[in-house]
Amino acid sequence: MIRRVAAAIEARWRALRGGRFEADMDEEIRFHLEHATQRNIERGMDPDGARRAAVREFGGFDSVEGTKEDVRGQTGVRFFVDARRDLRHAVRAARRSPGFTVVAIVTLALGIGANTAVFSAIDSVLLSPLPYDDSDRLVRLFSVWEGDPEGRGVLSALDFVDFREQVDAFETLAGVYTYEEQGVDLMGPDGPVRLRALPIGAGYFETYRATPLLGRTFERAEERGDALVTILSHRAWRDLTDSDPGAIGGSLTLDGRPFTIVGVMRPTFTDVVAGDVDLWIPQNLQEGGFNSRANMYLAAIGRLEPRVDIAQAQAEIDLVTARLHEEFPEEAWRTTRVVSMHEDVVRGSSTMLYVLLGASGLVLLIACVNLANLALARGTARQGELAVRLALGSGRGRLVRQLSTEALVLAAMGGAVGLAVASLGLRALIATGPESLPRAEEIGFDGSLLLFGLVVSALTALAFGVAPALGLTRGLSGSMGQEARGLDGGRGRARLRSALVGAQIALAVMLLFGAGVLMRGFVELQRLDPGFDPTAVTTFEVNLPETRYADAVSRIAFHREFHDRLEALPGVQAVGATQWLPLAGAGYQWGLRWDGEGGDTGFSVQVRIVEGDYLGALGVPVVEGRTFGPDETPDSEPVILLSESAARQAFGDAALNRLVRVGGREARVVGIVGDVAHASTGESGPTAYLPHIQFADRSWDLTVVASTASGPAAFLSGARSELASMDGQLVLYRPRTMEDIAATQIARERFAFTLMGVFAVVALALAAIGLYGVLSYVVSQRVREMGVRMALGARSSQILRLVAGRGAFVVAVGIVVGFIGALAFARTLASITFDVDVTHWPTFFGVVVVIGAASALAVALPARRATRVDPMEALRLE
Repeated sequence: MIRRVAAAIEARWRALRGGRFEADMDEEIRFHLEHATQRNIERGMDPDGARRAAVREFGGFDSVEGTKEDVRGQTGVRFFVDARRDLRHAVRAARRSPGFTVVAIVTLALGIGANTAVFSAIDSVLLSPLPYDDSDRLVRLFSVWEGDPEGRGVLSALDFVDFREQVDAFETLAGVYTYEEQGVDLMGPDGPVRLRALPIGAGYFETYRATPLLGRTFERAEERGDALVTILSHRAWRDLTDSDPGAIGGSLTLDGRPFTIVGVMRPTFTDVVAGDVDLWIPQNLQEGGFNSRANMYLAAIGRLEPRVDIAQAQAEIDLVTARLHEEFPEEAWRTTRVVSMHEDVVRGSSTMLYVLLGASGLVLLIACVNLANLALARGTARQGELAVRLALGSGRGRLVRQLSTEALVLAAMGGAVGLAVASLGLRALIATGPESLPRAEEIGFDGSLLLFGLVVSALTALAFGVAPALGLTRGLSGSMGQEARGLDGGRGRARLRSALVGAQIALAVMLLFGAGVLMRGFVELQRLDPGFDPTAVTTFEVNLPETRYADAVSRIAFHREFHDRLEALPGVQAVGATQWLPLAGAGYQWGLRWDGEGGDTGFSVQVRIVEGDYLGALGVPVVEGRTFGPDETPDSEPVILLSESAARQAFGDAALNRLVRVGGREARVVGIVGDVAHASTGESGPTAYLPHIQFADRSWDLTVVASTASGPAAFLSGARSELASMDGQLVLYRPRTMEDIAATQIARERFAFTLMGVFAVVALALAAIGLYGVLSYVVSQRVREMGVRMALGARSSQILRLVAGRGAFVVAVGIVVGFIGALAFARTLASITFDVDVTHWPTFFGVVVVIGAASALAVALPARRATRVDPMEALRLE
């Protein structure tokens, strides 16, 4: 009886599967015969007899079960044998369904690749320690004041020296000039070149625990302005001396002065604070002249002593600061705080990267849900196969393991492709946002990312493989007849598939809404009025070395002649210069003082030294009075321009012709001009403009600003020719347009918006594909039902509503759930965007329209196919 049932099952299944069952069953029979034969040989039988006994033993169904149970009992062999069989079966299953396999691999590759690429950035930027020994002991010192306790201001050189001498919490403490970029000119064989120089104090490299490849580092005796020594980077040593070991003690003429090379740094040294530099020179820390308590320009890095934490160092800094306040009460408005260097380096990027990791995680989750849905649909079609396996003795656990192995194989293939996608994504990531990612040069593909990809692939297999396998094998004994009839796999599984699609829609809504929030913040930043017109404005820097331009007269003469020549170039409309460009940060701050009713009063203002028609080149409006003109000379009455906010804060509506004191001299206010933004967020603040001709006693590195109609390329070509004809040793350095500068300032927002937009588009596509797949499967499984309905008089419109209504309900539920999650997600996004309303209803309405349009397309095709069912064909099948 059992044999006849087994034979009937085999015949039925062979008919259903078109003969594909035979190969699988033959392999299973061979497997058990081989093990039964091996067992008989171990009992002492000869090989031929063992084989014949195994065949006789396999003659009945019960004997087959007994053989399998014996094989299962061999626990030492079972795992590897079964794993090998499961793996081979999974590979064959993948080959039998190439469409499903390709969709699964591509879907997983997108999700795993995106997560691995973003995790790479997080690992390199946030999780990895700085590339120095005991980097957790590195700190930075910042000035703060009562109105900005979280600020990161610079120190005065004299305060730094006091901290270095009086605070015992630091193993080393070093000063470094990062206030603005410094450079020196070197006359090379192909003409002058500009090298980036970083002024540092003694102990700078020792703080990093970095040793030179050749020579030595600086000594404290060299912390003065006339110490003409330099340390070369490895790249500069290679390029300038052809990697000559004898370069130590040699000389380089920088800005017309001979500098002695005392050291060469190793190629592995990186400076996460100052960035890429060509050479280091000593920072002048001597009291007097430029260095005073009020002149704050110096940054400081330190290494804590062993067993000293930041809190202890802060306590010692506070004690020294209190003593300085008693000695210099006029400086009591500021204090100093100690901050972890790692925290300082990554600040501003951690939230953005974690948000992007969450977004990429949502994409992977959508991919897993999509594949789980496809696995359920595919598994329902395989219920007859699974029922036969169960009837032939495979336990439910064995079937779950087989289905899970198939998922694991797909996840492994998807993970392998995903790692390739991640490698390409890393390159795109770095290319898209180098300005917005600290430590971008350290981002790369390494073993930790490979391990991360493998772990994500394994978890993905569990997410879309095990759960559907458990659902498919539950109540499997009665499913054979259903499979034969082609009916749906049960209402429970139908509801589960609909719930999974609803989850996809909800996750897609969250990502689209997040992308909408970022887009609005990005657009708002671009719409901000910076107070000037950046279009058609080109800039470049020119450094006048003090060895050849030692006095104010020579510097004034050079700039006047150079600007006259630039103005004569074709297409040039206005030319000026300044020591600090707009959108480059707050910059120089000086005190603006005047005699008020209560005596001397004032506040701090941003100071801009300007030459020529700087305001005209940028299109900054003159609100009242005039700008600087040819009447200004070094000997004429000092004059000053105030921005609207500075004039209003100081004198209300009566600022013109008032006398103020700034930069150690008294000046008359001759004009009021519009406010100009110092930051990409539109922040401006009170600003004072001083004419270069009256402040040229100090050597300023001025940046030329020109408004042209001929385009930057033609203008820069002419400017280079004019500069070379005036002084062939000067360099036209860092040519840029103001539009490029403005774009750089919003690089972080653009980077986040671009990636979030990509994730949102992928999520929308996956959600639409999932919805289409489920409805297509429902239609294919209910062909007979719909044919019967149409044969009984149902109209095409009714069938259309039946299918479309199911899809619309799933989409509606997904949108509602997604909106709830989107609000929480968007509030997190608000911390990395310009000030926007995260509950902006037009944005949500736009998301609903996009989701609705994609869903309508996904619903329309299966619904249209449902209306074309031939009733007679369906009845014949029934």
